[in-house]
Amino acid sequence: MTGPFTHSVLYVDDDALNLRVFEANFGRRLPIILCASPAEALGVLEQRRAQIGVVLSDQRMPGMTGVELLERARSLAPEARRMLVTAYADMQAVIDAVNRGQVTRYFVKPWDRADLLSALEEGLRMATLEQRVREVEGRMLQAERLATLGQVTAGIAHELGAPVSYMSQNVASLRRDLGTLLAHVGPSLQKDPALRDIASDLPDLLRDLEQGTQHLRRVADSLKAQARGEDAEQSSEVSEVSDFVARLARPQLRERARLSTQGDPVHVRCGPVRLTQILLNLVVNAAQAMEGTGRAGRIELRWLAREQDVQLTVVDNGCGIPVDLQEKVFQPLFTTKPVGVGTGLGLAICRDLVGQLGGALTLQSVPGEGTRVDVTLPRAPAP
Repeated sequence: MTGPFTHSVLYVDDDALNLRVFEANFGRRLPIILCASPAEALGVLEQRRAQIGVVLSDQRMPGMTGVELLERARSLAPEARRMLVTAYADMQAVIDAVNRGQVTRYFVKPWDRADLLSALEEGLRMATLEQRVREVEGRMLQAERLATLGQVTAGIAHELGAPVSYMSQNVASLRRDLGTLLAHVGPSLQKDPALRDIASDLPDLLRDLEQGTQHLRRVADSLKAQARGEDAEQSSEVSEVSDFVARLARPQLRERARLSTQGDPVHVRCGPVRLTQILLNLVVNAAQAMEGTGRAGRIELRWLAREQDVQLTVVDNGCGIPVDLQEKVFQPLFTTKPVGVGTGLGLAICRDLVGQLGGALTLQSVPGEGTRVDVTLPRAPAP
């Protein structure tokens, strides 16, 4: 039984008998890793440095002394306690190493079992405590950053108000004036095929501009409501929001990937702004995952209505996510993308929004093959 320790003791000794004695004395009390040479120990430190809480080494070993090994360990695993087992003949070298900070504690042969056990347990407890302190500091830093982002978001929502209002008024004027203009010059435009095509596209472009302006207004209103702690329950129709997301994602898709949508009309208990935010983040992430794959990108956005909920799925054939990072991608401000490409907030925001709505978000990814994200949201009756 090794007890509630989160780290291990790395013991290094070139004498096989000493390794067996150490394991017999401490193997049931502590998590230990045994190494028969400094080279083997350095390999363990390079590969498993986060796991090592204490490095305990014999002083006299072929090719490298214990002091030299612990000096290397200091750079590879600076958080680990470094301890030395030595004979009286080596005391001056050990004292010098302690004074230089290379060794935190030493034991003279033959070591006392109770004394050594107490020191190793204390070292492992300190390693666990320091790890928890670092985790708390990290969470506090994230919370501070997110609080700052919240203040900035509220300011952005306020600043968006006036420009969006101007845009909305101008779009209404454009729609009215465009109708008048086309009524007067329409016959002339029919004579020039190029001008006729441009004129036929104008109503669609104006409609997209109008919908974009309306979305900006809803986003600004939603940001203001969230800053005030309000969360009015709304519903939205998935196919309508998906079509809008497809248009918003065009700049990110371009030559990267082809987006397809599939599903029957159905309402979810989620406002259109939040649903747009969730789906757009997932689609943009999928598009960015196509970089460097060397193959034609495919993104599928599909949804399936069930009795109580709706499952929305975004699947891509991009680069995938390494297994050890698949949980970290949901941490705020964590990103594997180059500077300027991602903020590290997209998936964190998605999971938070989905959780607030009483839903669930899960991710499955195979490195080199692609990623699938499933979002489950409560179903809402059609208005």
